[in-house]
Amino acid sequence: MYRRMFALFALAAFAISACNLPSGQGATEEVDDLALTITAQALILQQPGGGDPGQGQQPGGGKPAFTATPQFTATPGPTSTPSVPQITVSVNTNCRTGPGVVYDLIDSLLVGQTGEIVGKNSGVPNYWVIKRLNGSGTCWLWGQYATVTGNTSNLPEYPVPPTPTPTKTATPTATSTFTPTPTLAPPAAVDNVAVAKVCIPLILPIYNYTGNLTWQDKSNNEDGFNIYFNGGLFTTLPANSTSFPIPPLPFAAGTPAKWGVEAYNAAGKAAIKDTTFLCP
Repeated sequence: MYRRMFALFALAAFAISACNLPSGQGATEEVDDLALTITAQALILQQPGGGDPGQGQQPGGGKPAFTATPQFTATPGPTSTPSVPQITVSVNTNCRTGPGVVYDLIDSLLVGQTGEIVGKNSGVPNYWVIKRLNGSGTCWLWGQYATVTGNTSNLPEYPVPPTPTPTKTATPTATSTFTPTPTLAPPAAVDNVAVAKVCIPLILPIYNYTGNLTWQDKSNNEDGFNIYFNGGLFTTLPANSTSFPIPPLPFAAGTPAKWGVEAYNAAGKAAIKDTTFLCP
């Protein structure tokens, strides 16, 4: 490369000296053009890496510019939140091992708390099976003061647990001192069970069966009353109750609706007294 540069500079010097020779105007112009061409070639050779810009280099010897390829970032789609049936209460409510006060009290749902519903029993429509808030497992919550949110149509059916058997008292031995305890008798059966029915037509022949169930309390030692509908336990009321507002239940006209009332205490249950009505 240095030999080429030396030859070009020598040729340029010769061309410039030729300008001083006495010759015609055309010869001078040719010498000038030759000098300019030689100078341009020398400048090209002086550039770093001087050569053909097309050989993987930028004009002037620079390296080709690198442009980063933009990366694509996937945007995660929306996640769906499963609908879990939940329950709240307007009055502090006990939660038991079964649907009724005859079952053991194992938990409670207080005002301001939220429980998760995990099951139901269609034969006992006023109770919900929920996860315990203060322990493991489940319990049955009375729905009289409850508000339910979420889809409950697909909840599994829970069987009603057997009624607890009272614990037997140990027989005293001959050497022990035994103080007899007054024996508690079962309560007397209620009387005068009746329904003041209300028939609300929906899409005929379907009616909403509702009204007010009443009875006469004939004992003073009951712990409460079990309310039955068509043979199944519907709800439980406290002692000294004498009425129950029947919630609207849709049935075809002429379908019998049988409501029964049973007094109970720790000693046992009285006979169920019932009444039947139909709409319209």
